[in-house]
Amino acid sequence: MLRLLGRNVSTSSRHCSYLLGGLQKQLPLFSPPLLRARYLSSTNSTTKPNKPAKIDAPGFKKIFLVAIIGTVIFVKTVKSLDKNKPKTTLSEEEFENVVKGLKRRVAIFPQGKVDIRFSLLSSINETEDVLRKSQDDDLSKLQFVDPANVIDYYRALKNDRYEALLNEYYDKYGHDTYIDKLPTGMLVMLLGRYMKDNYKAGDRLIVVNFPHSISDATKFENEVSIVSKILVPRKLKGSDICKYYETVGKADII
Repeated sequence: MLRLLGRNVSTSSRHCSYLLGGLQKQLPLFSPPLLRARYLSSTNSTTKPNKPAKIDAPGFKKIFLVAIIGTVIFVKTVKSLDKNKPKTTLSEEEFENVVKGLKRRVAIFPQGKVDIRFSLLSSINETEDVLRKSQDDDLSKLQFVDPANVIDYYRALKNDRYEALLNEYYDKYGHDTYIDKLPTGMLVMLLGRYMKDNYKAGDRLIVVNFPHSISDATKFENEVSIVSKILVPRKLKGSDICKYYETVGKADII
C-alpha cells in the first residue's frame, strides 16, 4: 500500500513538472528578461529628445556654379556698355580687321557719273605741265586730287577716328614715306571718303601719283569709281600698273 502511494506521488510530481515546463514554453512573453527590456524601451522612447531636422545647406559645386554665372553676366554687361561708347580712335590691327571683314561695296560714284583719271606722275604741277603741252584738255575744267594732301587732311582733323593712327605712322616713318606704310586699303578708303564729301556727279578729276599698286587700283575701281584713263610717263611704261591698264586700253603713255 505504501509502495503504491509513493508511486502515485512520484507520478504526480513528474506530471506537475511537465505542466510547468509546458506553461513556460507557451508563455515566453511574460519572462522577466523580456518584461525588463520592454520597460527600458518604453522609458527611452518617452524620455529621448527629438533630433533637430537636418538643414540642406548648398554645396560647394552649387556656390561655384552661381559664381561663374554671375561673372559671365557681369562681363557681358561691361561689353555691352563698351559697345555703346563712341569710338574716336582706331589701331592698326582694328583697321586691318575691319578691312578684312568688309564685303565688296557698291561704288561711291556709279560709272559715268564722274570722269576720274589716274596719273602716275609724282605731283599736280608735273601733271598740269604735261597736259598743258598736249593741249588735249581744258585745265580750267579739271580738278586735281593728291593722296598725300588727303592723308594730311585727315591726320590733322581733330577727333577723327583715324587721327591717332595716322599721326602714329607719321611720327614713326616721317612725312615723305609714312603714306606708303599705311595698312592695306586705308589710302583708298580715305580717298573715297574725301571725294564723296567734296565732289559731285559731272566733275572731272585726276588723282595724281596714284595708284601705288594693282591692289590699290582694283580696290579704288570697286569701291569709289571706274577710271576712264591713266597717264603713264614713258619711264614707267614697263611697270605692272601700266601693263594692267594696257590690257583694257586705258593706258595713255606720255
